[in-house]
Amino acid sequence: MFLVPVADRFLFYAPLDSLIVLIDRTAARQLRRYLDCRQPVTQGPLQEIVQALDPARELPLPRQGDFVPSFLGLLPTRGCNLACRYCGFAVGEEPQQRMSLELARDAVNWYLDTVQRAGGKHAEIHFFGGEPFYAPEVVDFAVHLGRTRAREAGLTVRFEVATNGVFDERRCRWIADNLDAVVLSLDGPPDVQALHRPYRDGRSSAEVVERTAEMLSEGPAALYLRACVTDATVERMPEIAAWFCERFRPAGVCFEPLQPPTPPARAPFEPPDPWAFGRAFVLAARILEAHGIEAVYAAADIHTRRTSFCPVGQDTAIVSPDGTISACYLLPRDWEMRGLDLRLGRIAGGQVHLDRAAVAAARALNVYNKPHCARCFCRWHCAGGCHVNHGPTGPNGAYDRLCIQTRLIALRNLLQALDQEPLFDAWLQDPSAVKRAILQPSDRLLDVEV
Repeated sequence: MFLVPVADRFLFYAPLDSLIVLIDRTAARQLRRYLDCRQPVTQGPLQEIVQALDPARELPLPRQGDFVPSFLGLLPTRGCNLACRYCGFAVGEEPQQRMSLELARDAVNWYLDTVQRAGGKHAEIHFFGGEPFYAPEVVDFAVHLGRTRAREAGLTVRFEVATNGVFDERRCRWIADNLDAVVLSLDGPPDVQALHRPYRDGRSSAEVVERTAEMLSEGPAALYLRACVTDATVERMPEIAAWFCERFRPAGVCFEPLQPPTPPARAPFEPPDPWAFGRAFVLAARILEAHGIEAVYAAADIHTRRTSFCPVGQDTAIVSPDGTISACYLLPRDWEMRGLDLRLGRIAGGQVHLDRAAVAAARALNVYNKPHCARCFCRWHCAGGCHVNHGPTGPNGAYDRLCIQTRLIALRNLLQALDQEPLFDAWLQDPSAVKRAILQPSDRLLDVEV
């Protein structure tokens, strides 16, 4: 249970009880006394709060038991037809390495067989890159095989792809008709797309990606636009959101701040300032929400309860072109910079070999083993963020940029749930109040000064 100061009041938040309440200082003190020494609560509204707290609540638990992938991720290739100026996927280093159809077959068959044996009813197959449609035959084959095998096994199956959108109209129509969800990377209007995401020869990719977004807006597949935000574009997020609403019909828009390169290197862009990103996200979110479009910042999603933010720790199986099964789709070199080995096993010769110790190690990468998250009110939503790109250390309150922007956006989401957006806006105009709330070293109710 957490307490966050907002202006002259406090936000009491018990995420595992789905309880969000604004209370005054007197009520906060009474609630603390009740929780600390079970002193009786006499005030009516506080009695309702106490009664809503479930002493027998169950904590979210890490994965246990047999390894049954929450989804199968396929990396058809690490190659790509773009040369994004901030890309960390080492485009060009392995442009010819593509997944064989035999490997795709073995991966899909193993996954669906595993789900069926476990008594599951639903399967998920996701495609990552590089650019998945730089090896289109692999995607085609896996989708048709997956749908056929799922039907035979009595399973429903969902297909999702993360793509740059650089392909012809025929491919675009196939995607709209055969996939369930498309996460399309489009950073903004033509000048932004040209700045961030050119072809290898330097030409802008804006025209073809906009055409893709328009076509997918009209198709049955759910379209999610993903915009990478840099120091050059953070202040333009509301403008970008408005442009998306005018031009396309996405189900949601995900704004993701640029991650620092691993290892550090000179680059034309830097990650955005976290305070600026948080404020701009809120403005952009309001524009999107007014058009019925979901504004996505997953780490601040107050409707989720998770112990691991990313695929790592959630029993996902990501299969690379060389047959390696991993818990993460990022490059192995990026894991190793963090001292991690996220390989879970291998598919070779039609056989799947899983390392039980490796599976256990991946499961252990969860919020219970991130002490800096223990007293943060975002603990069960953010769960410490990406294990590769976010590895803060130090005492409670040693917040880095991801923590700051996540806490700011999550607080807005909580106040929005209470129809208290005006209070959030007023609070945001007081720098000292903002820093007090966002930077307090512990949000644990018994630790907060009231």
